[in-house]
Parts: sequence; C-alpha cells; structure tokens
Amino acid sequence: MASKSIHYQGNHRFSITEKGYIVYPKSLNIVWGKDKCYWKLPKYEKDRAELMQVNWLEVTGCIDKINIAKKTSYDIGFIVSLMIDAFGWSDSPIYLMAKWGDNTPLKKVNLTTEINGKKMVSKTITITKGKGDNTDKIYFGMYAVWNKKWKGGLKIHSVNLRET
Repeated sequence: MASKSIHYQGNHRFSITEKGYIVYPKSLNIVWGKDKCYWKLPKYEKDRAELMQVNWLEVTGCIDKINIAKKTSYDIGFIVSLMIDAFGWSDSPIYLMAKWGDNTPLKKVNLTTEINGKKMVSKTITITKGKGDNTDKIYFGMYAVWNKKWKGGLKIHSVNLRET
C-alpha cells in the first residue's frame, strides 16, 4: 500500500515585479506542510502560510525558465512575521540559502530580534549569476533544522527576489 506524503509540494509559480520576482507561499515546498498539526497552508495564491509548531523548519522554492544575463545579482529575502504567541525562536537561528549553479552563500538570521506581530523582511542573501552557470533557475530556502527545538507562530507572506 502506497503512503501519502505529508510534505507539501508548491505549485512553483512566481510573479514578475518591476525589479525582480515575488513568490507566494502556495508556490513553496514545505516539509510537514500537509499535516494540519504543524502548518496552516494557504488556500489562495497570495495567502500566507502559518506555522503552528515544528522542530524541523524547511521551506524551499525556486524560479525557473527565466532568461537572466550573466553577472546579474539578486537579493533574496523572505517576508515573515511572528504572531503574538510565537514560541521557541530564542536560540533557534534561521538559515537562508540560495543557489545558482556553484554559487551557494549561507546567511544566519535570528527572528527573535524583531517585534512580534509586525511584518518584516528577513536579512537578504545576495547571489550573482557568473561563469559556468548554464541554467536560468534560482533555488532558495529557509531552514531551522539543526537544534531540534520546537517552534511556532511564524507567518510566511512571500519571498522577494530583487535585482541589485
């Protein structure tokens, strides 16, 4: 008997903006996303995703089939907020990752330094398309998987990719 996956696979859609791209939560891949104990998934394209509780946060996405010139750079940032009853974020740093071919920077972000309930842009990570990158696909993700602490009360509004 085949088992159903409890991980949510996004629709991988994105919108073009004046300075780049925007990806809404319905387009993102969310580990444990189909389990209602852990996540409240968006019903409509521009709705936010709400984390109820997890000890393994992994949210990833990509944009592809885009024609980008070499040496183009993008700042990538998640638009997120913490609910009033958010918990578990102290000593639970969030890692942002982005990949464009061989170029894989990693940046550490701690969400507890922000005001609860206020929408915020995470610190951004910058990637540049360089030589040897033969694909027009950008991968990105947000992770808190290494300390296994339970955390909750996070809202994901969108991911912005802005040309620099």
